[in-house]
Amino acid sequence: MKFIAADPRLQQALDLLCAHAPLYSDLPGFSVTWLPGEAGRICWVRKGSDVTLRADSISDCLFLLGRVLTMPESTSESLSPRFSRLAAMIDLSRNSVYTLKTMKRFLCQLALMGFNTAYLYMEDTYELPGYPYFGYRRGRYSVAEQKELDDFADALGIELVPCIQTLAHLRTAIRWKYMEPMRDTVDNLMVGQEDTVALVEAMIAHFSKTFRSRRIHLGMDEAVSLGTGRYLRYQGYRSHREIIMEHLQITCGLCKKYGLAPMIWDDMLFRDETPLMNYYGDSDPITPEQKAQFPDNISFVYWDYYHDTREEYERQLRRRGCVKTLFAGGMWKWGGWVPNFTKSFHDSMLAVEACCAYDVQEIMVTLWGDDGDETPLATVLPGLALYGLLRFGPAQPGQTDAMCRLLSDTPLAVYESMEHLDLIPDLPEKNLEALMPHKLLLYGDMASELFMGSITNNPQRLACYYKELSGKYAAMLETIRDVHLKGIMEMYYHLAASLSARCEAAMALHEGYDKKDPLTMDDAIQKLMAFAACTKQFHRAAVLNWSRECKGQGMEIIDLRLGGIQARCQALIQRLDLYRDGIIDTLTELDEPELPYQGLLSEDGHTPGRELYGEIVTVNTLCHQFSI
Repeated sequence: MKFIAADPRLQQALDLLCAHAPLYSDLPGFSVTWLPGEAGRICWVRKGSDVTLRADSISDCLFLLGRVLTMPESTSESLSPRFSRLAAMIDLSRNSVYTLKTMKRFLCQLALMGFNTAYLYMEDTYELPGYPYFGYRRGRYSVAEQKELDDFADALGIELVPCIQTLAHLRTAIRWKYMEPMRDTVDNLMVGQEDTVALVEAMIAHFSKTFRSRRIHLGMDEAVSLGTGRYLRYQGYRSHREIIMEHLQITCGLCKKYGLAPMIWDDMLFRDETPLMNYYGDSDPITPEQKAQFPDNISFVYWDYYHDTREEYERQLRRRGCVKTLFAGGMWKWGGWVPNFTKSFHDSMLAVEACCAYDVQEIMVTLWGDDGDETPLATVLPGLALYGLLRFGPAQPGQTDAMCRLLSDTPLAVYESMEHLDLIPDLPEKNLEALMPHKLLLYGDMASELFMGSITNNPQRLACYYKELSGKYAAMLETIRDVHLKGIMEMYYHLAASLSARCEAAMALHEGYDKKDPLTMDDAIQKLMAFAACTKQFHRAAVLNWSRECKGQGMEIIDLRLGGIQARCQALIQRLDLYRDGIIDTLTELDEPELPYQGLLSEDGHTPGRELYGEIVTVNTLCHQFSI
């Protein structure tokens, strides 16, 4: 597909689209004319192979072009945006740092979907001159890579904003010996320390030169242990509020020095207003007198990916009162290996309507990668497409189908089927709690079961469910042309097969041991071998997809997790052989009965919630960590 535009800036952007983002469309290329927008509206008109775009920015032109390509039966459209900025926040700090090739394709897709801003969430995954161990072995972006991404985004009309951490969430950065004077707790910086101020200034000074944007996100969220480590030991007790306000004044002052407008996640400023540091509590709106306590150049980001009613979003927005507020929702890709579209779609539609009612002018879609970033970036396209539509009015998930087909030649239904790995029998049909049974089953130990009895009362039925799902994925694979998405669906095919084999192996293991029968023990060994073989194939597919999207650093965590499953199968087989041969008298891990799970629970009070790998794989000590 080829586009020709008289405006050189638009032509450059169109050339980048064609070079970096495959477009699956039956429409021919177009001759594109760009004219100014009119009275807060953007519009397009198509006559044959000529397209006229009326917009005030490159980003809006590219969005309109996306509308042209996804609406082949239409010849014109006029739209009024309900808020000025639509942003995606890309998590680059949970082990996956996306390659420049991946980022460039993704930025092109964002532009076509209507995004004009992108935040790069980098805790320590960027090169910081003067601090050689900052981001060491983490796949950090070099200074040259940072500038290249900024240049590319700017050519598409997208503002690239650094989204960093200047207080908490710095565990991987402050592990090194040279950082010890700057460390309060294992996760938090030591506020007021001279070296800490120098580090923060180095961060802010660096991004004032590397990115075009005059805005910077300073993070500062979830610092709940602030002041409880070395700070308490050397400085004595001070409240969270006092310490954070001191640090906020320092960082915002540095931003003024370097000509940047700062923003922060605002949870810590509200947690002190509620019992037990609850972010989503209730309090009176912030008054002008209270606002005056904050630096005059600060903006606040209210983040919320959890609530299921518009009323709750509006209640939280009211609490912000008169401060400048941005909103951050989410596309759920941080619960395991698969995205959750049910909750993402449901909550996003409600949140955006609440934001529009309160005249919030920037909405951010977070793409977190908590606990290893196992879900591929390419899976979230439908959720982002929905936000692009919501910017111009109420929309429904089904309307994203055309954009899915344009960018991957794959219907929405295929994306939605990914979530079926979690929509299992015995769990709610609508997964509004973002439960992730697939991850609990995959990593949970078959001998020392923690979750099976709380997830299902019929493991055989669950095994059949996953086997049938793997067959459905195999059929879908025959219809997918996009190479990357085909590889992702092949990975899910192997994951479904692995989960079916895991259920079969667990049942056979316990039955074989209980019956003390050589034939049933042989069956257990065969099924453990089958599970290991399935997991090996899943692992191979996971490595392929990681390698297509990400730098190599961080993939070792995936290798350890999936390789650990295979090693565990071999160890259990060996344990069964030792037992059968009379070398050991019993298998203590199989003697102990399974109790109802009492970790993080869903609202029903018995189904396991969203646990992290360390809590899933064992109740024994996986890794001892000091608090300071």
